Amino acid sequence: MTARESAHRWLKERGIPWVFGNPGSTEIPFLLGLEEVAGYVLALHEGVAVAMAEGYAQASGQVAVVNLHAAPGLGNAIGALYTARKNRSPLLVTVGQQDRRHLFRDPLLSGPLVEMAHPVAKVAFSVERGADLPEALERAYHLALTPPRGPVVVAIPMDLWEEEAPPPRCKALHLPGMAQGLEALAESLDRATRPALVLGGGADTPLARQAAFRLAEALEAPVFSDPISPRHPFPTQHPLYRGVLPPVAQRIRGILEAFDAVLVAGAPCFLLYPYSPGPAVPTGTRVFLLTDDPEEAARAEAQEVYLGHVALGLEFLSQRVRPRAGAPPQGVFAPLPTPQSPSGRLNPPYAAARLAQALSPRFVVDEAISLSGVFRRHLRQEGGGYLHGASGGLGFAAPAALGAALAGQRAAAVVGEGSFLFAPQVLYTARELRADVVFVVLNNGGYGILKGFAQSLYPGQAERVPGLALSGVDFCQLAQAFGVPAARVEDPEGLEAALASLPSGPFLLEVVVDPTPHPAF
Repeated sequence: MTARESAHRWLKERGIPWVFGNPGSTEIPFLLGLEEVAGYVLALHEGVAVAMAEGYAQASGQVAVVNLHAAPGLGNAIGALYTARKNRSPLLVTVGQQDRRHLFRDPLLSGPLVEMAHPVAKVAFSVERGADLPEALERAYHLALTPPRGPVVVAIPMDLWEEEAPPPRCKALHLPGMAQGLEALAESLDRATRPALVLGGGADTPLARQAAFRLAEALEAPVFSDPISPRHPFPTQHPLYRGVLPPVAQRIRGILEAFDAVLVAGAPCFLLYPYSPGPAVPTGTRVFLLTDDPEEAARAEAQEVYLGHVALGLEFLSQRVRPRAGAPPQGVFAPLPTPQSPSGRLNPPYAAARLAQALSPRFVVDEAISLSGVFRRHLRQEGGGYLHGASGGLGFAAPAALGAALAGQRAAAVVGEGSFLFAPQVLYTARELRADVVFVVLNNGGYGILKGFAQSLYPGQAERVPGLALSGVDFCQLAQAFGVPAARVEDPEGLEAALASLPSGPFLLEVVVDPTPHPAF
């Protein structure tokens, strides 16, 4: 059989239902006959293809396959691959290389694909023989799934697909087991008088969520989400839940100093953004980290690190610690913000809170960066239905939500207007696939988070920073140009009416809010 036939058989045997991509000449030898074994999801930009694949991978828990077009296509996808690496999303990314027979002469579309991909991929390598292709795909599949998960890039010359190749051989993957020394960690948590938990994306699996829930209740420990976490593993309405830690060392230190023992599970320790002096960990607080990421373990700001399977570790701890006999925990629930801002316009925190409440039954991808804290605090989810880009890049949420819809989820993206304009092409794919996804565009007339930063860094001079305003875009007309129905609201009454009658997707809702900047963290 040819390498193409072997690769197609591998897709079928691995149960890969979709290949995401934007086609080019170097991909045609692979795409020939592909839809006999897997559906092809056409994206109109390579970054959109990768983000869609990531949404599918995160929502399904399975490896997603992406096919990129040579050096230019890989270049277009670099930012999205960076987000996938930070989100630890299992992607298998094939990139077409030019024909080897004239590669020496540096033909059009050729480039150093492995070197280009290396900084943003978990692993990147090239295949030089058709006979090696089936094993290369299987190797990339396992590397993508092995903790810490991430995107694996495989460069494949276009002439290789016609060479002879053996049939694929799939093998079972058994993940690393439980961390060693957890008995001592359980004893430390038992001895603590004021313990707390910080949970991240690595704790957002069914087993890990259940174990973290039991552990928190046994210890009567307040639970925080880690800063800028890609997932949301703990029930947002539970009385022990205390919200998202800010990505500022000084503020984390102020929050954690109330506790003598803090267990961070499945998260960096800690992800920071604006600089503030001093460490994030208070002097009197003992921090423990449970992670499956060796790099995360090595750089952690923690006194003790346990490296191993996060869910199994949490399960062990939940069974080993002694339940405390204190009073039932009292909830600390955030009140709903006022509907109108002082200017009389729709208050952004109110809009974010109501959207969170209304969209909670859906798989939500959040890129309303300046309002993410409010949005997450008002979600009504048990875990597993939230995704956020941990890279800080824009253009992720809308295509990722579409990918989640392809994984069988009713999905929604909540995104700022500037972010949405990074990837409006997603509307075409959503319409073509008739996907049940709602795109909510929060329009505050510019880059709100940057306006807030500018005001914080240079009080009274924020207006001197160019490029932060954005106006004159009719998002409803933009959606309708792609054949997607849309609506626009500008006040609390309009928002409530729209939320009460949201149709199945694809659908775009533009929510115009007060443009006055406010602090994001």
